[in-house]
Amino acid sequence: MQSLSTVGDYQFIMPAPELRRYFSSYYFFEISTPGGVELEDLLYPEWASARFMLEGNIPASLVPDPVVPVPAASMTGPTSRACHISCSHARMAGIGVTPLGWARFVGASAHAYANAVFDVTLEPVFKVFGNIWQEIQGLSDHRAIAEVFDRHLLAALGADLPREADIERVHAAMADPEIVDVVQLSERVGLNSQAVERLCRRVFGFSPKRLLRRQRFLRSLAPRMLDPGLKWVKVLDSSYHDQAHFSRDFRDFMGMTPKAFLEMPRPISKAAVRARLEALGQPLQVLQGPAIPQALDAA
Repeated sequence: MQSLSTVGDYQFIMPAPELRRYFSSYYFFEISTPGGVELEDLLYPEWASARFMLEGNIPASLVPDPVVPVPAASMTGPTSRACHISCSHARMAGIGVTPLGWARFVGASAHAYANAVFDVTLEPVFKVFGNIWQEIQGLSDHRAIAEVFDRHLLAALGADLPREADIERVHAAMADPEIVDVVQLSERVGLNSQAVERLCRRVFGFSPKRLLRRQRFLRSLAPRMLDPGLKWVKVLDSSYHDQAHFSRDFRDFMGMTPKAFLEMPRPISKAAVRARLEALGQPLQVLQGPAIPQALDAA
């Protein structure tokens, strides 16, 4: 078990070394607002994530759907839309699931579970996460919870998949800002476009074109999240034609204009991206490639 990194109400623990290809981190979040004031925020599109509500609840929805209570133990599939949340008191533990982790520990088509939230105790494909939930209820120590995560996930690891190398090559290419279209992606990973299309939908949840658009958008947005004083023109990916092009993507992925987004207080997501950057070297899960994060690994 590696060291714990804490920033504000966020904490991160790295999975056991054997699991780091499959899970980007274990993370913990606590919030309790003065007077129970409800805070609203947006979480960014990401790979899949298992979330366990140890106390309270964080009602959520993918934009533009209305916010609703979520299951105490849930799996959010890979997303291409922002998640709108509202909360005042909660204590949560989570597991960031990489595309390879989805293929290895879930196995079902990610496309069938994309942009949706599921109760892990009701969906057989999430059995290992349901078993985890049964054991961590009542626990408060984050290290103890992370040890339960490790034990169950190591026990469920099983044999290597036939396509693991292909999945990791696609994941690495997605994280490379030089890869901007499907032709480049196919050439980089050594698969034809039809094979890339099938693999992306089955393991990553979306078509390769949409995945690359999502990566481009979040690469452009991340610097502005960390430094609101930056101008959009300074941070936009070079493959955007102009700011209007970026604004169309903004509405698509976030459900609002860039101006409306910047006017939101976003107290939860601002703390989250800074905490993740310090702990893992990347502010967003989807910008992290398949390599082991160095920040906590070296601790």
